[in-house]
Amino acid sequence: MTNRAVHIILLHGLGANGDDLAPIGRILAEYVGWSNGEFVTHAPDAPVAPVTINNGYLMPSWFDIYGLDRDAPVDMPGVEASVERIVALIESQVGDDPYVLAGFSQGGVIALRASCATKCAPMAVLLLSTWLPAADQFVLPQDRKAMPIFIGHGEQDDVVPVASAARMGQVLNAAGATRVETHFYTMAHQICPEEMQDMAQFLADVIRQPK
Repeated sequence: MTNRAVHIILLHGLGANGDDLAPIGRILAEYVGWSNGEFVTHAPDAPVAPVTINNGYLMPSWFDIYGLDRDAPVDMPGVEASVERIVALIESQVGDDPYVLAGFSQGGVIALRASCATKCAPMAVLLLSTWLPAADQFVLPQDRKAMPIFIGHGEQDDVVPVASAARMGQVLNAAGATRVETHFYTMAHQICPEEMQDMAQFLADVIRQPK
């Protein structure tokens, strides 16, 4: 594919930190067959901020969450600020090298939005146990319609309803996305070995297939 390193940017969920997801980069690289030097993992920490749904408790958060109901207001300024932060990270640390954007739960919200805001499209986007807030404000740029997108979700997820995955896929398809795969697993709000294997296979297929 390339003699340049592949960068894997991993965005953690609410209340976690980059260390929680960092091993995922190494595991995916091993599954795909990238050796040391062929991949670089980036797992930034979200800023610590008060989260409304948790009574204003300070915790790592990419944006504020006002409620779990589909009709709850969305902190779009917070989302946009985190998207800008990740885009800046990609521009400064990745440059023109190929990269994968992955996000779990709240991090997945930022990963999808950031994938549409970068100068160069990622080679793939991995959206894990996440959702698409403010779907009516989501726009998929013309040059991102063929961007490979993997959606994985647990059927027993008691944090982000499993229906969120199907809705996100529908919005993406309606926006013109042509390479979306949705996978469901017998798990809760987590990442399981089967999902890891499916993500690795997805990345391996992306490498083999032309854009």
